Amino acid sequence: MHGNQKSIDAIVHLSTGKSLRGGERQAIWLHQGLLERGYQSRLLCRAHGDLSRQPTPRITPIAWRGEWDVAGLLRIITLCKGIAPNLIHCHDAHALLHGSIAGALLNIPVVYSRRVIFPLKKGFLSRWKYRQCRMLLAVSGAVARQCEEVASPENIRIVPDGVDWNALLLPRMAARSALGIPMDGFVIGTVGHFTSEKNLPLVVALARALRKTNPEVTIVCIGPTQTLPEEAADNLKLIGFRDAAVTYYSAFDLYISASLHEGLGSALLDAVVRDIPAVAVDAGGTKDIFPEHWPLVVPGDREGFIAAVVKVIDDYQAALSGAKECGIRARNLFSIASTVEKTIEAYDFIISNRRGGV
Repeated sequence: MHGNQKSIDAIVHLSTGKSLRGGERQAIWLHQGLLERGYQSRLLCRAHGDLSRQPTPRITPIAWRGEWDVAGLLRIITLCKGIAPNLIHCHDAHALLHGSIAGALLNIPVVYSRRVIFPLKKGFLSRWKYRQCRMLLAVSGAVARQCEEVASPENIRIVPDGVDWNALLLPRMAARSALGIPMDGFVIGTVGHFTSEKNLPLVVALARALRKTNPEVTIVCIGPTQTLPEEAADNLKLIGFRDAAVTYYSAFDLYISASLHEGLGSALLDAVVRDIPAVAVDAGGTKDIFPEHWPLVVPGDREGFIAAVVKVIDDYQAALSGAKECGIRARNLFSIASTVEKTIEAYDFIISNRRGGV
């Protein structure tokens, strides 16, 4: 049990996501970690969302339709008033507005975990809700630097995401069979919700280049795509959404991240902690996943990205050796236990130095 626990009796978490994506997983792992350490943690989440169906104790679904849902806001305020927490911890930007209003009305400090690197909005409401935050918890150094646009450095802490690298993967051949890809040959994988910032055109360009130079290679994209790429190569397999996508990582010989903007990169991190060689674009937060001076691809350098992938294929043993070094480092830095402890340290600091907002 944490030494300073007496200063914190209860924490309310607010997460409004519909799906169980990276941020939602971090919220529930933190909630579980706090419960295991004896904290009175309560997770408020969107009714009928994926979080509401998790078997973890002390999850409270609420009817919530968005930032302009006044009835949803009143429900949050009522629940917070009844729980009387020491802190309200908001886990996404949509939750932050209502969490900030509840905190202001009930005189409860607000914490916000920021995991994305999209530009911070500067409108009146955005500036107001950031001012209500006693602390911003940034997932990476890049996100922390961005947060300095709205907060002073002493009110920003870097709290990296944690990874459950002990989660069981499918056996290699079973994973390939389930994905409908060749049992033999070299397989490159990438996972995500392929919106524009995930840079699917770069993956398509890679597939076309490898079709000519390395016909034994198959590229697999797991996750929904907003638009299908035109004239995609036949060595590129768009699998679509798969539940528990990480269980298929055993099918991959190499992981690629073409994203242009990543707060950290949870799907990439899932590969690195499992000693899978990776080629990634320097998307901001991805720097934190690798050792200092690790060669990341400059955004926009298509030929450099393709060359980096070919280098891994041509000298795979060296790539495996480098991946093992990266994996050891990542498992030390990105454990769930470390995330929970760093968050508790931030909570204790806020309670022991309670004062005005950022």
